[in-house]
Amino acid sequence: MADIGGTNARFALAGLDEAGKIVTAFRQDMANADYPGLEACVAAYLSRLGAAPRPTLAAFGVASPISGDIVRLTNRDWSFSIQGFKAEFAWSRFEVVNDFVAVGHALPGLERRHWRALTGPAWPDELPAAVSLVGPGTGFGVGQVLRGDGATIVVPTEGGHASFAPLDELDIQILRALLGRFPRVSNERILSGPGLEHLYRAMAEARGAPAEPPPAPQILEAALAGRDLVAKDTVQRFCLILGGAMGDVALVQGAQAVAIGGGIAPRMIEFLDTALVRARFEAKGRAQPVLAKVPVALITHPEPGLLGAARLLFANQARSRQAAAPESGQGAAS
Repeated sequence: MADIGGTNARFALAGLDEAGKIVTAFRQDMANADYPGLEACVAAYLSRLGAAPRPTLAAFGVASPISGDIVRLTNRDWSFSIQGFKAEFAWSRFEVVNDFVAVGHALPGLERRHWRALTGPAWPDELPAAVSLVGPGTGFGVGQVLRGDGATIVVPTEGGHASFAPLDELDIQILRALLGRFPRVSNERILSGPGLEHLYRAMAEARGAPAEPPPAPQILEAALAGRDLVAKDTVQRFCLILGGAMGDVALVQGAQAVAIGGGIAPRMIEFLDTALVRARFEAKGRAQPVLAKVPVALITHPEPGLLGAARLLFANQARSRQAAAPESGQGAAS
């Protein structure tokens, strides 16, 4: 199984133990910049398995819309053919879904310890029937998880490309600054790793002291250390804007809860888990009472994308076996 983002590709082998629980092995992170394409990246991972059993089926969550056989990553100049991959690596089954679909399928399998509830209503013991899923990372992912009758349906969306909606005067200044560089400002233009850099530049301009932004990890590090006031203000504003965007997503999707994934949010939890961010989440005028009831939590599982890909693969395989004669052997999943 694999979680293919714009910056990194994460791989593992997965199988089921005697109790039917997913177990993983040979976990490996690969830097996308080190490979000319996904095929080379996968081949490099498989070559490192040594004497370990080769996978016979696979499931990939990919940071891209999935439509047809050809998949093109949104934030990486990679593309591949699903059928071509299946034939190249001799997999009997190859599931390819949007990366947030994979994360969505992980949610029902998460334990209580894999959630960090944020300010607001308590996170429920049982996952609600309708959950909005958001995640700032290389891009800004948005999805929806629907549950009922023992099934989980994950709806992928391109909601990260919805327009940024300023709420106060500083937001308006940020919008003006970004419109000077881009023909349109989406939420992803701010709520992502590259977006954090765009926001830093806009915040510096709003202070009347234009500055070239450092890389996103350095902005976050400086904010946490308190050694760069612009960085601190940038991360605080990032979280406020994220709060407002999450509220919009929850209203549009009719969510009963909001789950936050992605690689950025866990590193800014002290800025994210505040009453001010919660107020931004609920600041929807006459709809405020609706959102006041909606809990928000951060996913703390280390690899929800890999877990979700494995859950999806094994669930689909089980359904296939119910509809056909049983197959012999389980095989390993990549």
